[in-house]
Amino acid sequence: MSTITPTAHPATATVTRVGGQLRLTHPTRGYAVTRNPFAIWQVLPLITLSFAGLALAMIYIGDAYLASLAVAAFMVVTAGLLLVPAVALKGSLNLTHDGITFERGKQHLTAAWDQVTGLVTRSGPGLCLQIKRAQQTTPIIKLPGGFSARNGDVCIPLRMFGDRQFSILYDIRERLPEQSWRAVLERASSRPQWLIPLVYASTVAVCGLAMFVVMYAVTH
Repeated sequence: MSTITPTAHPATATVTRVGGQLRLTHPTRGYAVTRNPFAIWQVLPLITLSFAGLALAMIYIGDAYLASLAVAAFMVVTAGLLLVPAVALKGSLNLTHDGITFERGKQHLTAAWDQVTGLVTRSGPGLCLQIKRAQQTTPIIKLPGGFSARNGDVCIPLRMFGDRQFSILYDIRERLPEQSWRAVLERASSRPQWLIPLVYASTVAVCGLAMFVVMYAVTH
Protein backbone atom coordinates (compact mmCIF):
# COMPACT_ATOMS: atom_id res chain seq x y z
CA MET A 1 0.00 0.00 0.00
CA SER A 2 1.28 3.45 -0.80
CA THR A 3 1.44 6.05 1.92
CA ILE A 4 -1.16 8.76 1.52
CA THR A 5 -0.71 12.05 3.32
CA PRO A 6 -3.89 12.77 5.29
CA THR A 7 -5.66 16.01 4.53
CA ALA A 8 -6.97 18.42 7.14
CA HIS A 9 -10.67 18.20 7.91
CA PRO A 10 -13.08 20.30 9.94
CA ALA A 11 -13.27 19.50 13.64
CA THR A 12 -17.00 18.85 13.39
CA ALA A 13 -19.22 17.73 10.57
CA THR A 14 -21.45 20.29 8.88
CA VAL A 15 -24.88 19.02 9.86
CA THR A 16 -28.31 20.29 8.87
CA ARG A 17 -31.74 19.12 9.97
CA VAL A 18 -34.30 18.11 7.38
CA GLY A 19 -37.68 17.25 8.85
CA GLY A 20 -36.05 16.74 12.24
CA GLN A 21 -33.47 14.32 10.80
CA LEU A 22 -29.70 14.86 10.75
CA ARG A 23 -28.02 15.34 7.38
CA LEU A 24 -24.42 16.01 6.36
CA THR A 25 -23.93 18.66 3.71
CA HIS A 26 -22.34 18.06 0.30
CA PRO A 27 -22.52 14.25 0.01
CA THR A 28 -19.89 12.75 -2.27
CA ARG A 29 -20.39 8.97 -2.23
CA GLY A 30 -23.22 6.73 -1.05
CA TYR A 31 -23.18 2.97 -0.44
CA ALA A 32 -26.31 0.91 0.20
CA VAL A 33 -26.19 -2.10 2.49
CA THR A 34 -26.16 -5.33 0.47
CA ARG A 35 -29.18 -7.64 0.68
CA ASN A 36 -26.99 -10.73 0.41
CA PRO A 37 -27.91 -12.84 3.48
CA PHE A 38 -24.35 -14.20 3.69
CA ALA A 39 -23.17 -10.68 4.51
CA ILE A 40 -24.25 -11.71 8.00
CA TRP A 41 -21.50 -14.01 9.17
CA GLN A 42 -23.76 -16.10 11.42
CA VAL A 43 -25.97 -17.30 8.53
CA LEU A 44 -23.57 -19.82 6.97
CA PRO A 45 -22.74 -21.79 10.16
CA LEU A 46 -26.41 -21.80 11.21
CA ILE A 47 -27.52 -23.20 7.85
CA THR A 48 -24.80 -25.86 8.12
CA LEU A 49 -26.07 -26.79 11.58
CA SER A 50 -29.64 -27.04 10.26
CA PHE A 51 -28.49 -29.55 7.62
CA ALA A 52 -26.63 -31.55 10.25
CA GLY A 53 -29.65 -31.42 12.58
CA LEU A 54 -31.94 -32.75 9.85
CA ALA A 55 -29.57 -35.64 9.18
CA LEU A 56 -29.43 -36.58 12.87
CA ALA A 57 -33.21 -36.34 13.16
CA MET A 58 -33.75 -38.64 10.18
CA ILE A 59 -31.36 -41.23 11.66
CA TYR A 60 -33.29 -41.54 14.93
CA ILE A 61 -36.86 -40.91 13.70
CA GLY A 62 -38.58 -44.04 12.50
CA ASP A 63 -42.09 -42.64 12.12
CA ALA A 64 -42.98 -41.22 8.68
CA TYR A 65 -45.18 -38.45 10.16
CA LEU A 66 -42.47 -37.25 12.53
CA ALA A 67 -39.94 -37.41 9.68
CA SER A 68 -42.16 -35.15 7.55
CA LEU A 69 -42.40 -32.70 10.47
CA ALA A 70 -38.61 -32.68 10.77
CA VAL A 71 -38.25 -31.91 7.05
CA ALA A 72 -40.85 -29.14 7.28
CA ALA A 73 -39.07 -27.63 10.28
CA PHE A 74 -35.78 -27.78 8.40
CA MET A 75 -37.26 -25.94 5.41
CA VAL A 76 -38.81 -23.24 7.60
CA VAL A 77 -35.59 -22.67 9.54
CA THR A 78 -33.41 -22.59 6.43
CA ALA A 79 -35.77 -20.27 4.54
CA GLY A 80 -35.96 -18.01 7.57
CA LEU A 81 -32.18 -17.81 7.85
CA LEU A 82 -32.00 -16.72 4.20
CA LEU A 83 -34.99 -14.38 4.14
CA VAL A 84 -34.83 -12.60 7.51
CA PRO A 85 -31.39 -11.02 6.89
CA ALA A 86 -32.49 -9.91 3.42
CA VAL A 87 -35.43 -8.11 5.01
CA ALA A 88 -33.57 -6.78 8.06
CA LEU A 89 -30.49 -5.47 6.25
CA LYS A 90 -31.35 -1.91 5.29
CA GLY A 91 -29.50 1.37 5.28
CA SER A 92 -26.91 3.41 3.44
CA LEU A 93 -23.51 4.86 4.28
CA ASN A 94 -22.76 8.31 2.87
CA LEU A 95 -19.27 9.80 2.81
CA THR A 96 -18.74 13.54 2.48
CA HIS A 97 -15.88 16.01 2.74
CA ASP A 98 -17.13 16.77 6.27
CA GLY A 99 -17.65 13.27 7.60
CA ILE A 100 -19.86 10.19 7.55
CA THR A 101 -23.56 9.58 7.89
CA PHE A 102 -25.45 6.29 8.15
CA GLU A 103 -29.18 6.24 7.45
CA ARG A 104 -31.71 3.52 8.12
CA GLY A 105 -35.26 4.72 7.76
CA LYS A 106 -35.83 7.32 10.48
CA GLN A 107 -32.62 6.34 12.27
CA HIS A 108 -29.52 8.37 11.45
CA LEU A 109 -26.03 8.91 12.77
CA THR A 110 -23.42 11.44 11.70
CA ALA A 111 -19.77 11.99 12.55
CA ALA A 112 -16.92 14.23 11.42
CA TRP A 113 -13.80 12.57 10.06
CA ASP A 114 -11.90 13.32 13.27
CA GLN A 115 -14.51 11.24 15.12
CA VAL A 116 -13.73 8.22 12.92
CA THR A 117 -11.02 6.34 14.83
CA GLY A 118 -10.21 3.95 11.96
CA LEU A 119 -10.43 0.23 11.23
CA VAL A 120 -10.62 -2.67 13.68
CA THR A 121 -10.86 -6.43 13.18
CA ARG A 122 -13.50 -8.33 15.11
CA SER A 123 -14.16 -12.03 15.33
CA GLY A 124 -17.02 -12.81 12.99
CA PRO A 125 -17.80 -9.47 11.31
CA GLY A 126 -14.18 -8.99 10.23
CA LEU A 127 -13.06 -5.51 9.18
CA CYS A 128 -15.14 -2.82 10.86
CA LEU A 129 -15.18 0.97 10.71
CA GLN A 130 -15.11 2.43 14.21
CA ILE A 131 -16.53 5.82 15.21
CA LYS A 132 -16.57 7.64 18.52
CA ARG A 133 -18.88 10.45 19.72
CA ALA A 134 -21.19 10.23 16.71
CA GLN A 135 -24.50 12.12 16.73
CA GLN A 136 -27.50 9.77 16.70
CA THR A 137 -31.21 10.39 16.30
CA THR A 138 -31.85 7.39 18.58
CA PRO A 139 -29.56 6.16 21.38
CA ILE A 140 -29.23 2.64 19.95
CA ILE A 141 -29.12 1.44 16.33
CA LYS A 142 -28.49 -2.25 15.67
CA LEU A 143 -28.44 -4.45 12.58
CA PRO A 144 -27.75 -8.18 12.16
CA GLY A 145 -24.15 -9.07 11.41
CA GLY A 146 -22.37 -6.93 13.99
CA PHE A 147 -23.50 -3.37 13.21
CA SER A 148 -23.99 -1.45 16.44
CA ALA A 149 -24.33 2.20 17.38
CA ARG A 150 -24.80 2.93 21.07
CA ASN A 151 -24.66 6.47 22.44
CA GLY A 152 -22.12 7.59 19.84
CA ASP A 153 -19.91 4.47 19.84
CA VAL A 154 -20.35 2.97 16.39
CA CYS A 155 -19.04 -0.21 14.75
CA ILE A 156 -19.87 -0.75 11.05
CA PRO A 157 -18.84 -4.10 9.48
CA LEU A 158 -17.61 -3.38 5.95
CA ARG A 159 -18.73 -6.79 4.68
CA MET A 160 -22.30 -5.47 4.95
CA PHE A 161 -21.61 -3.48 1.78
CA GLY A 162 -20.40 -6.40 -0.36
CA ASP A 163 -17.80 -5.54 -3.00
CA ARG A 164 -18.39 -1.83 -2.36
CA GLN A 165 -16.34 -2.18 0.81
CA PHE A 166 -13.22 -1.73 -1.32
CA SER A 167 -14.40 1.73 -2.41
CA ILE A 168 -15.10 2.56 1.23
CA LEU A 169 -11.59 1.43 2.14
CA TYR A 170 -10.19 3.74 -0.52
CA ASP A 171 -12.02 6.70 1.03
CA ILE A 172 -10.85 5.70 4.51
CA ARG A 173 -7.23 5.54 3.36
CA GLU A 174 -7.58 8.91 1.67
CA ARG A 175 -9.09 10.77 4.60
CA LEU A 176 -7.74 9.16 7.78
CA PRO A 177 -4.20 9.07 9.24
CA GLU A 178 -2.17 6.07 8.14
CA GLN A 179 -1.78 4.67 11.66
CA SER A 180 -5.56 4.29 11.96
CA TRP A 181 -5.85 1.73 9.14
CA ARG A 182 -2.50 0.41 7.86
CA ALA A 183 -1.73 -2.15 10.60
CA VAL A 184 -5.26 -3.58 10.49
CA LEU A 185 -5.24 -3.95 6.70
CA GLU A 186 -1.81 -5.58 6.78
CA ARG A 187 -3.02 -8.15 9.33
CA ALA A 188 -6.12 -8.84 7.24
CA SER A 189 -4.12 -9.26 4.02
CA SER A 190 -1.64 -11.62 5.71
CA ARG A 191 -4.30 -14.24 6.47
CA PRO A 192 -3.91 -17.54 4.57
CA GLN A 193 -5.64 -17.37 1.19
CA TRP A 194 -6.75 -21.01 1.44
CA LEU A 195 -8.79 -20.44 4.58
CA ILE A 196 -11.95 -19.10 2.90
CA PRO A 197 -12.13 -21.89 0.24
CA LEU A 198 -11.58 -24.41 3.03
CA VAL A 199 -14.52 -23.01 5.01
CA TYR A 200 -16.85 -23.17 2.02
CA ALA A 201 -15.61 -26.63 1.00
CA SER A 202 -16.26 -27.88 4.55
CA THR A 203 -19.75 -26.38 4.44
CA VAL A 204 -20.54 -28.09 1.14
CA ALA A 205 -19.15 -31.39 2.46
CA VAL A 206 -21.25 -31.27 5.64
CA CYS A 207 -24.44 -30.34 3.76
CA GLY A 208 -23.82 -32.96 1.07
CA LEU A 209 -23.20 -35.67 3.66
CA ALA A 210 -26.35 -34.60 5.50
CA MET A 211 -28.44 -34.94 2.32
CA PHE A 212 -26.93 -38.38 1.67
CA VAL A 213 -27.86 -39.48 5.20
CA VAL A 214 -31.40 -38.17 4.71
CA MET A 215 -31.76 -39.99 1.38
CA TYR A 216 -30.41 -43.22 2.88
CA ALA A 217 -32.76 -42.97 5.86
CA VAL A 218 -35.77 -42.41 3.59
CA THR A 219 -34.98 -45.24 1.17
CA HIS A 220 -34.08 -47.90 3.76
